[in-house]
Amino acid sequence: MLRFTIPSVRQLAVLFASVLMAGVFWACQKSGDGEETQHKRWKLTMIKYEEMRQTEDAEKGFRSGLADAGLREGIDFEIVSRNAQGDIPTVLTMLDAVSVDGTDMLVSLQTPTLHAAVKRGAGIPLVFMVVANPFVISSVGSGDSTHLPYLTGVYTYTTFDRMLRYIKACIPNVHRIGTLHATAELNSTFYKNELLTAGQRAGLEVELVGVQSKASIKQATQELCDMGVDAIVQIEDNLTSATFPTIMKVANENKVPVFSFVNEQAKQGAVMVVAPDYIRGARTAASYAARIIKGQRPLDIPFGRIDKFDLIINMDAANKAGVPIPADIIDQADEVLRSDK
Repeated sequence: MLRFTIPSVRQLAVLFASVLMAGVFWACQKSGDGEETQHKRWKLTMIKYEEMRQTEDAEKGFRSGLADAGLREGIDFEIVSRNAQGDIPTVLTMLDAVSVDGTDMLVSLQTPTLHAAVKRGAGIPLVFMVVANPFVISSVGSGDSTHLPYLTGVYTYTTFDRMLRYIKACIPNVHRIGTLHATAELNSTFYKNELLTAGQRAGLEVELVGVQSKASIKQATQELCDMGVDAIVQIEDNLTSATFPTIMKVANENKVPVFSFVNEQAKQGAVMVVAPDYIRGARTAASYAARIIKGQRPLDIPFGRIDKFDLIINMDAANKAGVPIPADIIDQADEVLRSDK
């Protein structure tokens, strides 16, 4: 005869709890497609003030850096990339959307975007790139380790002494250089003053012409050439980077050589470029973002600074402008551009 033992209430309770815990564990570990349902996928919103070579390189480097940190796009994070096309009201609209659209981290490219983001004060984690000097925004903080608690990032801080040494070696009789600067951009004002100081150290006069819009670039460049400058040393800012072909056209018409600080500008006709490596800098910024995703506070991540600058020489542009490049400088170059002709 078969006998059945009726479990006690206590045994039933233990059995029920075991089954329940096993079910919860399984549900937390796997969904129908095998993905962890409890795993957070971070939404990163990247806002660019204006698309240009620097921002393209930065986005490429940032995505690469997240992968280097072991993060998987579509699983650990997603990136929504937005371009304000050089319009501050559009930047503000995008920042307002960030506060309500589920964004977990803001990735800010270029100083105007960072400035607007800090003024908006959303307070979500913020990582910045393609910024000359974040401290021109006074509320950002006072040092790399002393900054607003919700932000961190990588800045450029180009120095001009190296370029001016090269120019003096290539143009021994140089005594006057000039640059255009965007009067509405904090980073441009900073770089303008840095060039003035470097010029004084090098014993060179520095002529300055302020610009406010793309429409004013042609006339402003002609004004600079009319000042009798021996070379245009074009500082990096958003306005002049976007209009560099116009600057080159007027400079070529006046037979004034141009030296600059954005890598693609060598291909656009600059004799020499000393360019920050934005891809490498963005990889560093991505490592900061990865640390935040993994639980670290932005407050505890000091700002970084790009430490690699590439020397690019356009020999055709140099020959056209009548600027001889000494062999020792050519030997130092990371890239030398020559035509196939």
